[in-house]
Amino acid sequence: PGRNSCSIWASFFGLLRRLASTTFRVGSEATMSVRPSNLPPIQDMPPSGGFPKLDTSRNLPARGPKGWQLWAGASAMIMYGFYQVGKTNKENVRQKMYERKIRYALAPVLQAEADREYMQRELINLKKEAEVMKSIPNWEVGKNPYASGKWMPRAINKFDRSIK
Repeated sequence: PGRNSCSIWASFFGLLRRLASTTFRVGSEATMSVRPSNLPPIQDMPPSGGFPKLDTSRNLPARGPKGWQLWAGASAMIMYGFYQVGKTNKENVRQKMYERKIRYALAPVLQAEADREYMQRELINLKKEAEVMKSIPNWEVGKNPYASGKWMPRAINKFDRSIK
């Protein structure tokens, strides 16, 4: 039906041969090599009855899960993750409570040990104070020179090298 692609190409190459056979004149007057009125009209037309329908349907296999399946799977994983976080948080709270109870049970023992160390250092300091201040009359060893009326433990640095 109508012109096929071979006849179109044949007429196209015929036109090219005619154009190639004409010569260009070089001179002051510029003329066209082939006059349009001498050429037969060529117009590309569709075949009679029209072009065949193109198959635009896509016959591709399914690519992965559907959207609702992705959403459901992601939601399930997120819920499981939050469940694990909650379980871990409860376990951490339980562990911290256990450690806190142990500290509360050990606090009196540790305080007694700290008080014993304080008393040992205090006795050493009082002996040194008595030795240094023995030449000063009316000096009371251990009495706070600042009359605040409030008992405060001495500021004792464990790393003081003069306590040896």
